[in-house]
Amino acid sequence: MDYPPTIFQTPTYLAAYRRAFGRGKNFHRLAVHTGGVSGGAWLISRGSALRRLEWWGAGIHDIGGATLSDAAAAAPLWAQLQQLAATCDGTHLAHMAAASPLVPLARESGWTILPAEPCPVAALAPTWDEYLKSLGKNRREQLKRYPKRLKKEFTVEYELATDDAQMQRALTDLFSLHGKRWRARGQTGVLALPSRQKFHRALCTKLLHQDRLRLWSLRCNGKTACVLLSYFYRERYAFFIGGFEPELMRWSVGTCLFSRVLQEAIAEGATEFDFLRGQEEYKYRLGAVDREYVSLQWFAPTVKGRLLEKRVALETAAMNKLHHTFGAAHIAKGNG
Repeated sequence: MDYPPTIFQTPTYLAAYRRAFGRGKNFHRLAVHTGGVSGGAWLISRGSALRRLEWWGAGIHDIGGATLSDAAAAAPLWAQLQQLAATCDGTHLAHMAAASPLVPLARESGWTILPAEPCPVAALAPTWDEYLKSLGKNRREQLKRYPKRLKKEFTVEYELATDDAQMQRALTDLFSLHGKRWRARGQTGVLALPSRQKFHRALCTKLLHQDRLRLWSLRCNGKTACVLLSYFYRERYAFFIGGFEPELMRWSVGTCLFSRVLQEAIAEGATEFDFLRGQEEYKYRLGAVDREYVSLQWFAPTVKGRLLEKRVALETAAMNKLHHTFGAAHIAKGNG
C-alpha cells in the first residue's frame, strides 16, 4: 500500500494548483473501483513539441504518488497509467513512495526507477516530555533552553494564524524573510514569483477554513523573526517552507519556533512530523529518520523520446543542485 495520502493529493490542493498553473496543461484523473478496492492518480500532460506526463502538482509540491486502498488496486491503476503514458513522448513521475506497489509494476514494465531525495520524518510521542526523551541530550536541552533565553532578551510572541488577517500578514512576512536569504546568495527564491505567492495565498485561505493550515509566526519586540508554514492532514504535519530574520540568527529563532510548533502538534494528536524534501542536519536532530522515495521514468524509443529524456535529466540535475544549495537549509542556520 502507498503511504497515507498527503495534503498534496487532496481535492483542495489539486484544484488550487489547476487554477494557478493550469494554462497549457491537460489534467488527467485515473480511478479504480473494483473488487472492493479503490485507487486514484492525478497527472498532467504538457508540452507541444515534446509531450511529457507528470504528477499533477509537479514543480510545486514535494511528494507525488497515487492513493491506493489496497495493493490489489495497483495493477489496474498501473494499466491505466501506462495507456496514458503511451500518448506522450515520455513520463517523469517524481518523488513517490519507494514502498508503493506501483514501483515493482513499473520495474516489470521496463521503466527506469531512480532514487529520489528522502523525506526526513519524525515520529511524535503522545506527550512533549516523551518526545524530548527520544532526542539527544544536547538537542533536548536546546529546545528547552533557547526559548527561555529568547524571552530574557525580547518581548516574545508566538502566533498561529487563525483568521484571514493573521494568515495574510504571516504569508507576507514569510515571502519577505524567505527572500532575504535567497537574495543574499544572489538568487530570487522559490517564493519570489507573484504567481507562486498568489497560489499560496489562495491555497492557504482554503486550508485555513478547513482547519488544515498551521502557519506559525514568532515575533521579537514586535518584529517578525521567523515564520513556519506547515499543513495538518490525517494526524500528520507536513512542514512545507519557512523563513527567518538573518539579523536574529544568533538567537536560534528557528529552533524556538520549531519547539513551539512541535509541542502544539503533539497536543492536537499528530503522530508524525514530515519535514518533506531535504536532508538538512537540523531535521535529524529533531528526531527525523529518512522515508525513501523514488522517481519513475519512461521515454518513447523515438527521437522525441530521447530528446525529452535528455531535457528531463538536465532539469532534474539543475533543480536538485538549486534545492541543495539554496533550499530549506536556510532554516537550519536559524536553528542553532
